[in-house]
Amino acid sequence: MTLSRQYVKLCEREDFDDPQLLAALREVIAEIPPERQLHRKYWEYAMVVLYLREVGALGDATSILGVAAGHEEVLYWLTNHAGHVVATDIYGEGGFAGREARADMLADPDAFAPYPYRRERLEVRHADARALDFPNASFDVVYSLSSIEHFGGPRDIAAAAREMARVLRSGGHLLLATECFLGRHIADTAILQYAARLLSGGRVCPTATPGHRVTEVFTPAELQRRVIAPTGLDLVQPLSLGVSRRTFENVITFGADGSLTPATGEDYPHIVLRSRGAPWTSAFLALRKS
Repeated sequence: MTLSRQYVKLCEREDFDDPQLLAALREVIAEIPPERQLHRKYWEYAMVVLYLREVGALGDATSILGVAAGHEEVLYWLTNHAGHVVATDIYGEGGFAGREARADMLADPDAFAPYPYRRERLEVRHADARALDFPNASFDVVYSLSSIEHFGGPRDIAAAAREMARVLRSGGHLLLATECFLGRHIADTAILQYAARLLSGGRVCPTATPGHRVTEVFTPAELQRRVIAPTGLDLVQPLSLGVSRRTFENVITFGADGSLTPATGEDYPHIVLRSRGAPWTSAFLALRKS
């Protein structure tokens, strides 16, 4: 498949200089000031729009599944450009129950709609990504944005990746955005975080195990091993891991208490974060079921 741009890549600052990407971004999100558009989450939305348009995967005949979809803006945008959209999440459960996955989404998706949408084309279901309650080959497109890294340990993540591929039809597209380290740092190793947990009596890195770090971000190798390989699908392009120096102009420190401290004191650009060690940003993956 020959594509007009690199889709399988890391988010970088220069992406937001692209008029096509900005136009797609503005279609999806509600109106906000231009400086607030410089956010990696909105970049993920725009990449979904640009990719699905380029490969001709939108239209009234298209069925789309959103996994861990919450009530994201892109979900509502898709109802205006596809025939059937199913949003799944563990609504009302887990760490995002009070934010992106509120229980009332099941009964009243209109309450979260950023603009008019085709309500009759949206179906909202409570579902665990690791065991999707759909037959094989049910959807033309499956997507999940900045969620799979939160699904649990490597086995849970692999199970979710396999499930998303299973319910995809032949020729269909799987779009995944997740978080990828932009380097290596010893503080990000699971065994070191586990040692910190033991030495602190659980006050530091309370959920770390010898094989699972607290920081829910993948190295490029883990991305291949834990997410891409279990799908059994092929990336439409090799993953591009390069980012510009400009991308690091406002690294945001993610605190243990959930606080965000930007290097410049400004909230935007919101592209690169760091916690205990190496910085990270969003990675966008597009896979095709042959």
